[in-house]
Amino acid sequence: MATLRPLLLLLLLAWHSRGEDVDVLCADSACYTLHRNEGSWKSAQERCRNNGGNLAAVGSASEAARLRGLLATARWAGPAWLGLALPKGHCVQPQELLRGFSWVAGGEPGNFSEWASEPAVTCVSARCVALRPPGPHGPGGWADRACRSPLPAFLCKFSFQGMCGLLPLAGRGTVTYQTPFGVRSAHLAAAPFGTLAEVECDSGRDSAFAVCKGPLAGGGFAWHPPGPLCPVTCGQHNGGCQQRCLDGPGESPRCACHPGYVLAADMASCVPEDSCHPNPCQGSCRALPGGFECGCEPGYALAADGRGCSDVDECESGPCQHQCHNIPGGFQCQCQPGYRPAGPAGRHCVDVDECAHPHSCPQLCINIPGSFRCACRPGFQRQPGGDFCQDVDECLRDPCPGACRNFLGGYECLCPPGSLWDGDGHGCSPGEAITNSIPQSSSSIPQSSGITSQSSSIIPQSSSIIPQLQSIPQTSGIPRTTRIPWTTSIPRTLGVPTAGLGAGSDEHSAHGPRLLLYYIVGSLVAILLLLAFALVLVACRRRAAKKEKPPAKNAADNYCWVPEQPEGRGERR
Repeated sequence: MATLRPLLLLLLLAWHSRGEDVDVLCADSACYTLHRNEGSWKSAQERCRNNGGNLAAVGSASEAARLRGLLATARWAGPAWLGLALPKGHCVQPQELLRGFSWVAGGEPGNFSEWASEPAVTCVSARCVALRPPGPHGPGGWADRACRSPLPAFLCKFSFQGMCGLLPLAGRGTVTYQTPFGVRSAHLAAAPFGTLAEVECDSGRDSAFAVCKGPLAGGGFAWHPPGPLCPVTCGQHNGGCQQRCLDGPGESPRCACHPGYVLAADMASCVPEDSCHPNPCQGSCRALPGGFECGCEPGYALAADGRGCSDVDECESGPCQHQCHNIPGGFQCQCQPGYRPAGPAGRHCVDVDECAHPHSCPQLCINIPGSFRCACRPGFQRQPGGDFCQDVDECLRDPCPGACRNFLGGYECLCPPGSLWDGDGHGCSPGEAITNSIPQSSSSIPQSSGITSQSSSIIPQSSSIIPQLQSIPQTSGIPRTTRIPWTTSIPRTLGVPTAGLGAGSDEHSAHGPRLLLYYIVGSLVAILLLLAFALVLVACRRRAAKKEKPPAKNAADNYCWVPEQPEGRGERR
């Protein structure tokens, strides 16, 4: 009697809020109810929340199938509110799965939707969603409407930690389940945690009660007391037991199982004994009638004892092209330096083109299997112990008959006037002489009184012949100057010092005609300078002659001398 007092108290608490007779479906860890009450979306949500739930949320195809099954069992063909809504001031998002709507229960939006028709695009009015069952109008699904508009039904969802199966009965009787969310039903395939079961036995005895409790020590949920209720003797329907029924003097019938089986949570059914709990295998365990069978994960093999697992060395079969590294449960292929993995599971190796990467080499890069090699362009050479290329000074080998000019990557010969470059620019050959002289001109020096000066023409010559001043005009009364030689030389271009690496030069683009032109212009400038110097020297001498003092005059300077006459006639006139 003491055991029944808490059960009676729980029954009174459940009856305190009398439940309504609605259609209910319980599966997994949730129960769904269909309420045939007309109202708006807001009033339906309040009804569900008052009982500890929310308007139903649908997060998967299996959950949608349960709701359709509930409507079909209840033979309900009209729409019913769901827990999907769009608040006022929020906009419909046609690109999103839920179109901007959200579940009133919260949580992640999920990746499931079942729109029967696209919702109206709006940002100013609240919109709510109803479930429309399949029928003549179409396959059914979600449809939006104004939240204030009334609907004749709504669907609630209640979540629980777990479920109990049907309460087992030994004899005939009727079970009525009072759920924690206020619904009484005699047709439940599973009862949620906290459900009170009231049993009326056909034998006319007092009513019996049981509560779904859990979780148990071994996991799961079960009725307390476990049943079977409405006890009878083992002679009636085997006492309600599946396999064996045991009774004794003064004891109620109890159920038992054959060897290899154990009683289920309902204490009436029998299930195969779980020989895999605890797991006797290193890998997986599969229960068999009267025993078990061990298995191993891929990459492992069952040991000789039938329980352990040992690693399989896959590298023994040579699955990799280069190197194979065995790891627990598998293997890894590795490539040699200069190669990269390719193909399925990286078992093959292909060469890496290091030359495809910039700055691999300073000048030329040559890819070779597994590596690469740097080289220099013609006219450069690698430095010992370094990776850079330095210009080769070819002029040090004296490859030209005359002057030589070095530049980055090569050299060229500087040919004297009258010679021509060879085709490769590395030699000179005799050619048609090019006259580079100034036409002869005679210049006279102004004559002074009683003085006659003559100037011989100065003939400059080009090429390497040094121009000379032939003569200086002589003037009476001035000390005579003999030939004064004046020599000058035309600078000869020597080889340009080798430039260091990195200093770019375009001098190699110069051609023979340009250098010949430089020689001609240089010769003309030298000749003009010589002419100017000779003119300045003559002018200076003339100025010095003018400054000399004239001889003193005497009285006879005012007379003219006549030839002498014979003395006999001498008569002055």
